[in-house]
Amino acid sequence: MTIFVILMTIFSGISLILFFSKYDFPKLERVIKKVSFYSFIGVLICLFLLVFDFRLKGKYTVSIIGLTFLISTILLFGLTKKNLTKVLSGILTILVFIFGVLSSFWLMGLVFFHLITMLFQPPFVKYQINKTHNVEVREGGFMACGESLVITKSQYGILDKQKYIGNSFCVTGISKIETLEFNENEIEFLIYHDGKTEFKNPYRYKPEIKNVW
Repeated sequence: MTIFVILMTIFSGISLILFFSKYDFPKLERVIKKVSFYSFIGVLICLFLLVFDFRLKGKYTVSIIGLTFLISTILLFGLTKKNLTKVLSGILTILVFIFGVLSSFWLMGLVFFHLITMLFQPPFVKYQINKTHNVEVREGGFMACGESLVITKSQYGILDKQKYIGNSFCVTGISKIETLEFNENEIEFLIYHDGKTEFKNPYRYKPEIKNVW
């Protein structure tokens, strides 16, 4: 989250400098415009897949696509001299700039960035269960008391099917997960965490089977 805000601040500043300068970079603008367009298509594909609980393989794949779109669109706003492109890229750029300023003294500004990063944020940690399944630790969300566990199953070669299995155990700072049992009848993990909660460390967690299969 902190790195994201820093990057958005840096590239927003660069975009503003380009916006007020008299220089024209048509070749660079065409390249950035293509990057923004194709990364936007990538973002739409990622969002469509998320509706059906799918993600592209790779820990940082979705994050890179989302960040590429944001950065290229912000730069395009400063580079372009075309009114329509300026308006379209400015919708996102101005929102990022406004909420970036507001986030320094207003909680809702940080909430705006949190909502953006939450969709594209990579898992904190990821551990292999078997050849086709992994377990990921993801951010629990606003109302969660701990981090979330997600089981993923490799499908179609380039996708992971996600299955959320809960964050009600309120464990934070998860650093390692060992799989004790994983089959159609029983699932059990041994979770190592920061020890800041009343739960044992490591903590034995058995999600309900109906929430997984």
